[in-house]
Amino acid sequence: MIEVFTGILLAFHYVPSLNGAYPSIQVITHVAPYGFFIRNLHYWCGQMMVVLVVLHIVRVFVTQSFAPPRHFNWIVGLALFIGTLVVDFTGYLLLWDDRSLWAWTIARNLSESAPLIGSFMATLLFGPPDPSDLVLVRIYAWHAIIFPAILMPLIGWHFWRIRKDRISIPL
Repeated sequence: MIEVFTGILLAFHYVPSLNGAYPSIQVITHVAPYGFFIRNLHYWCGQMMVVLVVLHIVRVFVTQSFAPPRHFNWIVGLALFIGTLVVDFTGYLLLWDDRSLWAWTIARNLSESAPLIGSFMATLLFGPPDPSDLVLVRIYAWHAIIFPAILMPLIGWHFWRIRKDRISIPL
């Protein structure tokens, strides 16, 4: 919920364009009221979410809580883990500084090298091969709209299965 709330606040100032992304981050950090705090809260909570999901997966694996009848919930949990990493990565790309540009270039080239669907997948996920405003708009849409819309029902289903399988009983 913190990520959603701070992300909405950040969206009021973020400009998804090649010439506007980095300066808008600077405005958020140095000019917008409480922007530094909100941006850091969004960033650090995102990092903490990745760490907590990794720790959760390790705990489930060590205790073998993925065994039937919970094996499908394990697969959904792994999908949620991958989704968490992807949302974190797309957020990293939105800074559009030198490191983000190179990360985008490497990720796009890696996805383009996949057999048969590589070119389609690279264009779908990362936009055209040359950096343009469309690239940042696409990454922003993936980060702020599409991936959260995919992950929220999966999270709901994951929690529902935990309750249904009596893994966690409400207090």
